[in-house]
Amino acid sequence: MPLYIEDRLRWIREMRQKSPCKRCGLLYNHHIKAKCPDCGTLDSHELRELLAQKEVIIGDLRRMGWIFAALALGCTLLFFW
Repeated sequence: MPLYIEDRLRWIREMRQKSPCKRCGLLYNHHIKAKCPDCGTLDSHELRELLAQKEVIIGDLRRMGWIFAALALGCTLLFFW
């Protein structure tokens, strides 16, 4: 089996063991750690900052997705028109 398929299967197994944190929504393996490693030691102010940073990252990824979709559509129309 090629290496990238093995890596992908390993990643899928790891992701199945993770669940979202009730406090911040990020994934962590609750079987290994009792507290979320991302927000377990944060107070309420720091948690708000973490969640705001998470929303900024999600917004940036969403914009990047729209840009790539528009570029793909533009290239498709340009080459096949």
